[in-house]
Amino acid sequence: MKRPELEVVKAVAQIVNQYPEFAKFIQEWGSDELSRLPNATQNVALAQGRCQVLLELIKLIVESPEMAAKSK
Repeated sequence: MKRPELEVVKAVAQIVNQYPEFAKFIQEWGSDELSRLPNATQNVALAQGRCQVLLELIKLIVESPEMAAKSK
Protein backbone atom coordinates (compact mmCIF):
# COMPACT_ATOMS: atom_id res chain seq x y z
CA MET A 1 0.00 0.00 0.00
CA LYS A 2 1.14 3.51 -0.72
CA ARG A 3 2.27 5.15 2.49
CA PRO A 4 -0.26 7.88 3.33
CA GLU A 5 0.83 11.42 4.08
CA LEU A 6 0.65 12.52 7.72
CA GLU A 7 -2.35 14.75 6.92
CA VAL A 8 -4.22 11.71 5.58
CA VAL A 9 -3.37 9.68 8.69
CA LYS A 10 -4.64 12.52 10.89
CA ALA A 11 -7.85 12.77 8.84
CA VAL A 12 -8.46 9.02 9.13
CA ALA A 13 -7.81 9.22 12.88
CA GLN A 14 -10.41 12.00 13.18
CA ILE A 15 -12.94 9.94 11.23
CA VAL A 16 -12.33 6.93 13.47
CA ASN A 17 -12.61 9.03 16.63
CA GLN A 18 -15.81 10.77 15.51
CA TYR A 19 -17.42 7.75 13.84
CA PRO A 20 -16.27 4.52 15.51
CA GLU A 21 -19.11 2.67 13.80
CA PHE A 22 -17.33 3.30 10.49
CA ALA A 23 -14.23 1.47 11.74
CA LYS A 24 -16.41 -1.35 13.05
CA PHE A 25 -18.19 -1.64 9.68
CA ILE A 26 -14.91 -1.86 7.74
CA GLN A 27 -13.56 -4.47 10.15
CA GLU A 28 -16.74 -6.57 9.85
CA TRP A 29 -16.63 -6.27 6.07
CA GLY A 30 -13.02 -7.47 6.06
CA SER A 31 -13.91 -10.43 8.28
CA ASP A 32 -16.82 -11.36 6.02
CA GLU A 33 -14.61 -11.24 2.92
CA LEU A 34 -11.93 -13.34 4.60
CA SER A 35 -14.47 -15.93 5.70
CA ARG A 36 -15.76 -16.22 2.11
CA LEU A 37 -12.28 -16.47 0.56
CA PRO A 38 -11.82 -20.26 0.96
CA ASN A 39 -15.09 -20.81 -0.92
CA ALA A 40 -14.30 -18.47 -3.80
CA THR A 41 -14.57 -20.46 -7.03
CA GLN A 42 -15.35 -17.92 -9.73
CA ASN A 43 -12.59 -15.34 -9.57
CA VAL A 44 -10.18 -16.24 -6.78
CA ALA A 45 -7.70 -13.50 -7.68
CA LEU A 46 -10.41 -10.86 -7.37
CA ALA A 47 -11.47 -12.17 -3.96
CA GLN A 48 -7.84 -12.26 -2.78
CA GLY A 49 -7.25 -8.71 -3.99
CA ARG A 50 -10.37 -7.45 -2.27
CA CYS A 51 -9.23 -9.09 0.98
CA GLN A 52 -5.75 -7.62 0.68
CA VAL A 53 -7.06 -4.09 0.12
CA LEU A 54 -9.52 -4.39 2.99
CA LEU A 55 -6.83 -5.71 5.35
CA GLU A 56 -4.54 -2.80 4.52
CA LEU A 57 -7.41 -0.34 4.99
CA ILE A 58 -8.29 -1.94 8.33
CA LYS A 59 -4.66 -1.67 9.43
CA LEU A 60 -4.64 2.04 8.54
CA ILE A 61 -7.93 2.63 10.34
CA VAL A 62 -6.83 0.79 13.49
CA GLU A 63 -3.35 2.32 13.65
CA SER A 64 -4.15 5.89 12.56
CA PRO A 65 -5.17 7.29 15.97
CA GLU A 66 -1.90 6.08 17.50
CA MET A 67 0.17 7.28 14.54
CA ALA A 68 -1.49 10.71 14.63
CA ALA A 69 -0.91 10.99 18.37
CA LYS A 70 2.79 10.16 17.99
CA SER A 71 3.20 12.92 15.37
CA LYS A 72 2.11 15.67 17.78
